[in-house]
Amino acid sequence: MQRLLQQLATLQKAYFPATRPIQRTPGGMDIVLNGFPGTGKCTILEQLKALLPADDTSPLLLHNHLLIDPAAALYPDRSEDHHMLRRRIREVVFPCIRRLVEEGHIVLMTACLAADDARDAAFFQEHLGLVRGTGVPLYWITAYCEQTRLMQRVQSHGRVHSGKTKLTDPSTLQKLVDTHRLIEPEESDVDSSTKLVVRSLDVNGEIDESVDRLMAIVGLPRRVSAG
Repeated sequence: MQRLLQQLATLQKAYFPATRPIQRTPGGMDIVLNGFPGTGKCTILEQLKALLPADDTSPLLLHNHLLIDPAAALYPDRSEDHHMLRRRIREVVFPCIRRLVEEGHIVLMTACLAADDARDAAFFQEHLGLVRGTGVPLYWITAYCEQTRLMQRVQSHGRVHSGKTKLTDPSTLQKLVDTHRLIEPEESDVDSSTKLVVRSLDVNGEIDESVDRLMAIVGLPRRVSAG
């Protein structure tokens, strides 16, 4: 474990040295879609990403399983070692995200953070740290849908066979929904050094509809011409 953590620290220094100047470019933003498993967060952001122009500040998608799955592969029991490794992975990745949004990139992220969980509350503070002092907005968007639709989606063929460590058991999801509520911060909870925008997104309908709503919320064009 210690050797792996040392390797992560070495990678961070090698690829993102503190001395490398940041080429600040306007237009960057961090968009986080927070919701229970099965709300379609990743699918929505994948489609949103495909609608944005590919240029020097191309949008980047970092769904939460890219951060979770490496730790789950080594510590599938969700032990303290598992959560420690996830934190250490974020310690390497999050400074990279901060730099990228300052350089004008749009970073799309998914999360499932609960309001009544100390570990999730600390994780949310890490998200705030991504943009603190940068002037870059963090859009914290709560995705919600009816429970019946949620239970259907969590068992979908595409989700079950996604190859990710996604929750696919409806009884476990029901317990999760009954026990927890999602983090829904107030914009007034942060000081002037952090630009936090809090919104909610109804994802009951078709994916295209959710994508259009999300693009309107964050002020992006609804469609990008192929020409």
